[in-house]
Amino acid sequence: MKPTFRALSDAERRAIAGAAFELLEKVGGRWTTGVLTLVRGEERTQEESDAPDVLDPFTHRRRACEADDVRRNATLIDALPNISFTTASGLVADCSPGVADRVSLAQCLMNSTKPVLAMPVTLQALVDSHRMAALAVGGEDALRAEPVVIVYSEPVSPLVYPDESVRKLLYCAEHEVPLVYTPYAAMGGTAPMSQASIVAQMCAESLSGLVVHQLKRPGASYVFGGMPSIMDMRTTVFSYGAPEFQLGNSLMAEMAHYFRLPNFGTAGTSDSQVFDGQAMLEATSSCLMAALAGANLVHDVGLLGNATVVMPEMIVATDEIIDMVRHLLGKVSVSERTLALDVIREVGPGGEFVTHPHTLRRFRDVWYPGMLYRGGARGWSESELTTFEQRVNARTRELMASHQPEPLPEAVSEQIQGIVARAEV
Repeated sequence: MKPTFRALSDAERRAIAGAAFELLEKVGGRWTTGVLTLVRGEERTQEESDAPDVLDPFTHRRRACEADDVRRNATLIDALPNISFTTASGLVADCSPGVADRVSLAQCLMNSTKPVLAMPVTLQALVDSHRMAALAVGGEDALRAEPVVIVYSEPVSPLVYPDESVRKLLYCAEHEVPLVYTPYAAMGGTAPMSQASIVAQMCAESLSGLVVHQLKRPGASYVFGGMPSIMDMRTTVFSYGAPEFQLGNSLMAEMAHYFRLPNFGTAGTSDSQVFDGQAMLEATSSCLMAALAGANLVHDVGLLGNATVVMPEMIVATDEIIDMVRHLLGKVSVSERTLALDVIREVGPGGEFVTHPHTLRRFRDVWYPGMLYRGGARGWSESELTTFEQRVNARTRELMASHQPEPLPEAVSEQIQGIVARAEV
């Protein structure tokens, strides 16, 4: 039996679903042209964004993200066996802001064989992204059969649906491009200070997108989700590492199971501003919670500093965390063969199993770390005395420098880059 986490009873799931439906019926939402009024006289234009900074593993400096950082991160993720897809991994500062989303997608498509979570800001950016993805796999029919890009779009909490995000939602439905439509909110800031209430609000926000999406094209691929966090009242930060954030993501996974929808999860994140013990603690607990809750498409690995900085070293460390968690939560096989009573009888009281053939046959079944240290005190004293952080940094730099992703045909890469170049004009 595989371990699972469930915080809500059937009755509590029904109550949250009922609250979401009541919000949609009695409160509704605001469909806007992209401008959200916060306070009388103040306005904010809603746009999707990613982390503006990167923590450079070669210089250890935090700086603005550049296109080459996206390339290196895509190459890194291509090399890691437990990371299933890549993202833009940062806002690109060394190009025109209007094409940064397409520059990032181009780097991911050309430097990784794994699917990409694309974050086009405008409808035109989505159209360009769709064309780039089709080029990468050999055309529209091939893209529908093998969707290498999934598009991220979002409402604005509470219950606001910007025109641009809805246009992208409708485009994805019409063209059969898989879509994630997921809000991000913080208790006390953009949602009530209540775990149950923020989950109900986010269910309403994501489900309303589902209705519009399915009315456009019934059966089109849609991923339900929500990132329910807190506004820390001591700092006003919207946390990316708080236990309430991790619990909220798990509750959204539970509600996705209730609605029988695929779920967009979050893990491998932290509020730490550097790659340190706090980053590892929060990333590990978030990965464990995501696995226990049964989240499906889990994103934002390596996004730290309250979602303001990408840390490549954290991506590498989380690859090992995921491997460990999968082993930890794997099914325990209980059978005549695995109970191995014949082996215990053969060895007998006071015997040893080191030289027994059973050990030789089965010793690879346990989990062996790639970067965690198990060498003992003597081995440590005779080693180079590198810390975990130093080992992860060395592994990150090595993979970035040596891994060679399978390249796209040169003509295809040129066509993809041509779409980006034309968008800059």
